[in-house]
Amino acid sequence: MKRTATTSSLADKMLDLAAECFDAPTLEALAKLRLSSKLAARVDRLAEKANEGGLTPRERAEYQAYIKTSELLALIQLRARLKLRLPIPAE
Repeated sequence: MKRTATTSSLADKMLDLAAECFDAPTLEALAKLRLSSKLAARVDRLAEKANEGGLTPRERAEYQAYIKTSELLALIQLRARLKLRLPIPAE
């Protein structure tokens, strides 16, 4: 995945470098990675409580950690799909 130096952030460069380290089976596994139904249900419950303003401090920390992790994973999955020339879902 090529970018011009002016539009590429340090994070983008790091993710591109990391993507180069993975073989095709690893890239495929990353591209297909999904939460288990149990974890997805937990995230849904936390999101609901967050929308209602009812998260405890511990739940808020858990939910914020999930959001940060899911954003990073989404970027990793994007790099994997681009490297494998897979379609990019419009989720």
